[in-house]
Amino acid sequence: MERLRDLDLWISIIILLFTVFLSGIIIVDRFWFSFSVGPLLFTHWLVLIGGLWIAFVTPIYYVLKHRRPKRIKALIRIRMFGNLVAFLLISVHFTYWVIYVSFIGTGMALFVAVLTLAVTGLLQRFAMMRSSGRYIHISMTTAFYLILIVHILSHMMHL
Repeated sequence: MERLRDLDLWISIIILLFTVFLSGIIIVDRFWFSFSVGPLLFTHWLVLIGGLWIAFVTPIYYVLKHRRPKRIKALIRIRMFGNLVAFLLISVHFTYWVIYVSFIGTGMALFVAVLTLAVTGLLQRFAMMRSSGRYIHISMTTAFYLILIVHILSHMMHL
């Protein structure tokens, strides 16, 4: 019952519901997001922001949590809500392209990695998962970086 009083849990649920809602809108009417901003489509800018956030904040968080243990609660909140917003941005990009492209390969693998990170991270944060789930989270973080490198390199070869 105490968990239901946690404001962070409710904010997280709202962000996740908004992510599902926005992804549904894109599936129904993809053209809302099919405009260019400079050299890239709007959804590409969103995934760049979301992917870079996760890619850079994760190691920064790891270093800071050991160097500034007194600020761990603030660091956890920044990372959690930042990663949820990053997941939202990545989901918008993914749902836009999953309709448009018949085979998404590394994009699908990357989305599954980010989805798993979001789910296991929230389950850990709100103590809904055993400590063994921490290994899944750490393993998916490693997988995220490896798949991200392959994804970027494969897209660079198509340019």
